[in-house]
Amino acid sequence: MFARYAAIVKNLRGVVLFDLEEKSVWESVKWLISRFKYRNLGITPTVYEKYRSKLSRYMSGNPFRLLTFPLRELEEFTLDFTKCLNIKPELGELLVFASLYISPAMIIGDTYSELVSKISVNLVKTCKELTTSDWKLHMRIADYTVLDMYEFSIMSAVRIIENCSTNELQDIINSRLEAIRKDIKRYWRILCNEPDGRVFLYYVDNLKLYVDSCGLEKICGKSNIAPALAVIPVVSIPRGVE
Repeated sequence: MFARYAAIVKNLRGVVLFDLEEKSVWESVKWLISRFKYRNLGITPTVYEKYRSKLSRYMSGNPFRLLTFPLRELEEFTLDFTKCLNIKPELGELLVFASLYISPAMIIGDTYSELVSKISVNLVKTCKELTTSDWKLHMRIADYTVLDMYEFSIMSAVRIIENCSTNELQDIINSRLEAIRKDIKRYWRILCNEPDGRVFLYYVDNLKLYVDSCGLEKICGKSNIAPALAVIPVVSIPRGVE
């Protein structure tokens, strides 16, 4: 399991989630495939099993890779994370795998956008029609978002887990939220705060999400699960993009 993880993690550029039952989502998936022809994108086990027949020709790095858990403990945590938050299994996998593989998450269409909006802590809106160049640039910036915040977000999670104390929890959560507020400035080229702007990216804080919903006790002393608790940028791709 760990060997497969190590072979994939360096070249992964995102973890993708979509509902092919939703109209025009497959067109956006094909658009994404064409954009990442020479890069790898992760597919979680639940999504692959659901759409195996349609995705099989695009696996093995063309551009999709089937993701696996590097540790059994992380697989067990994902089940707990999903159950405790009462979210769909594929969404729980998306958030944890994006954290483990140090990659932005990508959701296509409306099905998961509505769900992610409810658990996000901040967002980036745009009021312009994005060109292909805009998409490529800002997807790359989303990659930098997760990379640059990763050590800080994981080590702050380790601190909470190892100390097992609620006394400093709020200070750490606040520092993560402040890091997100600063990160939003990266997207200045497309950023707009108009009410009718379209969401380009959501920020989800896995640590805050878990502790708020599930409590701290169940993860006390389990530092191996800290890599699942990063701040995740979730890029929202509309259906029907071609």
